[in-house]
Amino acid sequence: MRLILVPSAYYHNYQNLPERLSEKYRELNFQNHCYLRIALDNFFQSKWDTKIQRPAYRNLSKVELNKVIQLLKSYYDNKKMLLDHNKNSLYFRGKL
Repeated sequence: MRLILVPSAYYHNYQNLPERLSEKYRELNFQNHCYLRIALDNFFQSKWDTKIQRPAYRNLSKVELNKVIQLLKSYYDNKKMLLDHNKNSLYFRGKL
């Protein structure tokens, strides 16, 4: 059974972190949804929407959400991981 997130948890964690990443890594020219794509794809080790229905924030379990948020937090301090995970995501999507 999937849990639906409360709006404050969605905004403060799931949405706020990609915004902060966009501000920190302006040179990458990623939009906030790019960070979500990267984290979700790497969590699921696949194009994420082949594993859960859209929108992800409504269909992630609490455990899944926490792990995706951990990845987003890791990207804030580890640009190399972010770039490596972006390559993984593009590979999962057949773009590499």
